Amino acid sequence: MNILLSCVGRRGYIAKYFKDCLTSEDVIIGTSNSPWTSGFKYCDVKLVIPNMESPEYLPTLLQICEDKQVNLLLSFSDLDINILSNNLDKFKALGVNALVPSSEVNQICFDKYQGYEFLTQQGFATPKTYREFNLAVEDINQGKLLFPLIVKPRFGSGSLNLFKARHLKELDVFFHYAPDMLIQSQISGQEYGIDVCLNLQGEVLSVIPRRKRAMRSGETDQAEICDRPDLIDIGIRLGTALGKLGHVGPLDVDFLDNSQDLFAIDLNPRFGGGYPISHLAGGNFPELILRIAKGEKVNSQIGNYQTDIVMMKEYNILGGKHESIFPPGVFNS
Repeated sequence: MNILLSCVGRRGYIAKYFKDCLTSEDVIIGTSNSPWTSGFKYCDVKLVIPNMESPEYLPTLLQICEDKQVNLLLSFSDLDINILSNNLDKFKALGVNALVPSSEVNQICFDKYQGYEFLTQQGFATPKTYREFNLAVEDINQGKLLFPLIVKPRFGSGSLNLFKARHLKELDVFFHYAPDMLIQSQISGQEYGIDVCLNLQGEVLSVIPRRKRAMRSGETDQAEICDRPDLIDIGIRLGTALGKLGHVGPLDVDFLDNSQDLFAIDLNPRFGGGYPISHLAGGNFPELILRIAKGEKVNSQIGNYQTDIVMMKEYNILGGKHESIFPPGVFNS
């Protein structure tokens, strides 16, 4: 099997998780727009390709799939998924099994206001969100919306350009800092996350909950597996709802628990930064993905994980002669 990990970035550990499930005949292909990509370490084939903004980006990916006879495609980038989800038919025509959400699911996850509307319509708790400044100010004046408030991009990833407004002047500045900003009520409480895996029919195979202990640059840095049946139930319901709209493969969801309710904060239709703890707990989503990609019938794995698992990330230094680090022929001293 030839597996393409698009925008592998710093997710070399995911490539390693896949490699641990493969034979010597299977090939992992990684792509990036720079040879300075640590995730290449565990890729058998390392390809430097144009930036996503380039008109050559999609044709290059399609050509790679054709030339390398790619069987399975996953992406670790929200911006990349936004491109791939709108071109699934092109990859399917090449015989590629793309574990990428449908265009509809992608819009729900990529557009945070659409995500808010979806969660609200489906009956999930989520922070009140505004895309119009005047409507938010009106509710503030009527006492329906209280400071502090969160201001963040409608289309964004991680914690880039996320602000906390303590009063109206700050709210005005932050909202108009960039186009397409959202205003959101702040929920105070413990942060949680779940990793969900769906099969090709959009059925939930696994849900693993974690309590977050520390974050770094919008990504889980320290966490522990927790016993939260309510999170598992939400994961099943949310995964099923998205599965009916065309989601397949991994799903990462962030929550805040304010002791009254669990508020869904973010939907990520891919492996998230907190996945390693689910893997350590026995989740092994790469194995599930490989089995469903081969057409195997995989039974529900819900509840099949250890609860006494913790995770802390550390810096791992990669180095040596450039021949051992970079793709052949691309290094410039």
